[in-house]
Order: sequence, then structure tokens, then C-alpha cells
Amino acid sequence: MTILRDTVDGDYKKLKVKDAELLYTVMGTGKPVLCIHGTTLSDIIVAPLQLYPQLFEDYQFITYYRAGYNGSTLEKDSLTIEEGAFHIKQLLDHLGIEKAHLVSYSLGGIIAFQFMLDYPQYVESSVLLEPLLTRRSDAAIKALTNLFTKAFALYQSGKKYEAAIFYIEAILGTPLMSAVDMTLPRDAWERLHHAIDATFLIDVPAASNWSFNMDEALNMVDRPTMPVLAVMGMDSESIVPGFRETQQFLMDFFPQAQRCGILGATHGLMALNPLAVGEAIYTFLKSVDNNQG
Repeated sequence: MTILRDTVDGDYKKLKVKDAELLYTVMGTGKPVLCIHGTTLSDIIVAPLQLYPQLFEDYQFITYYRAGYNGSTLEKDSLTIEEGAFHIKQLLDHLGIEKAHLVSYSLGGIIAFQFMLDYPQYVESSVLLEPLLTRRSDAAIKALTNLFTKAFALYQSGKKYEAAIFYIEAILGTPLMSAVDMTLPRDAWERLHHAIDATFLIDVPAASNWSFNMDEALNMVDRPTMPVLAVMGMDSESIVPGFRETQQFLMDFFPQAQRCGILGATHGLMALNPLAVGEAIYTFLKSVDNNQG
């Protein structure tokens, strides 16, 4: 049995990047793996993956809090997806890392996608855990629009915590609440209080203003060629439509991509089934390294 540590807080350091200061830490040994978290619950990638310790025995995990989250600060009112991708470049440059595996989730997957387009030379491979890309179908667009509209109305009325909880339950499902209690740091809900403004004032506008379009992207000639693992929770579509079409887009855009479905999981797949996600990531990274070795 693997016991989850109470916190993922290690020896965090500060890095001044353009318009922001980022907290980051490095765990484990081996080839570097950079993790890019989504909104609200910023520990939802690395903390659950501790339940698959082989990852940290064979790889060096670099985790950071995006601007506005858990001590990382932003010196202006907004941040674009492209600027978020540039922060990743600055972090890797600071660490002297020329190439890294990426593991990204939800809105962090959008930033990773942009980073793959802008700086493909830095990317060894990319694990995309349900990137929240711009939807294509009317049903998916309507569902996300209604969700964000209701959440933002709560936020603007002063019910910030209620807005965050509504957002989490609406897009990830109610079972995630218990999963958070068991796989994230004990103060995860307290940390959520400090992440709400970043979610609604930085992340949501950045995603809404991102110029990405699926149909236009499919017309691109020079696409990133690094190995890609596209991961989807098998129950995600039952909560909010759009995850299936995103998965299909990833398979169409990246002909080299491998697909992976996580049983018993919605959009909160790392917390709901951390062992399956950890095994999938580990197996994929090892296959990439073996093929390149």
C-alpha cells in the first residue's frame, strides 16, 4: 500500500518571469517531466500521482503554480494563453532544460498545446489529460457557456466559494469531492479559496479569448511531431458534452497520438483513478524513452 503524503509542498523556489513570479519545485530523479495544472484545484496532477511512486523514482517532476495560484503572482490584470506558454519556456530555460516531457490537464492542457505549437523543440513528448480546448459542436458550446455563465454570476454576486464549488461539480461531477479529500493535500479546499480569483479573472478570460479554432488547426501543414498521449475519462462525456469531440480532434491533429481511456473517471480523472492515470503516464513515457534510446 502506498500512503499519500499530506502535502505536495516541497522545497519551492521563486522565479521571476515576464509579468509574474512563479513558485516551482523539482521532485524525483531522471528525465524531466513538467506538469501544467488546470483551474481551481492546482494540486490535482502531482498529488494523486504520488500513489504511483515509480514515476518519481524514474523521472524528475517539475511542478509549478501558474500565475495567480498558491503563491505565484501576476503583475497585471490578465494573462493570455500564449503568455502562459512563454512562462513555461522561461522556467525550462532557468532550469537549463533543453527538452522535457509535458503532462498537462484541462486548461493547463490548452497552455501545453500552445507551447507545443510555439516551442516544439522543447517538448520530448506530451501527455494531454483532457485539454479544455475550444468546443466545436453546438451542444458542447452551449453546455460550457451555460456552466461558465452560472458560475461567473455566482462569483460576481460575491459568492466566490460557491461559484468555485458549482464549477467543479458541474464539470467534474460530484464524486470528485470525496476523491479530492483522499488524494489531494489536506488543505486542498482552503487552497481553493485562494485560487478562485485566478480561475475567474485570469483563466476563464484567457481561454475565452484564445484564438484557437479546431477546423483551422486541422488545416495546418507543419504540426508538432513529438509523441502524444491523449487521455480521456470514460465517464467525462456523461457530465459535460465535448470531451469526445476534443479527443477525436487530438487524434486527427496528431496522427502519431496514442489514445487512453480511464475507467470510472470523469474530468477529474487523476483524483478519481490515480493508479490508472499514473500507470498510463509511466508506460507512455517509458515507451517514448525506449524508442528514442
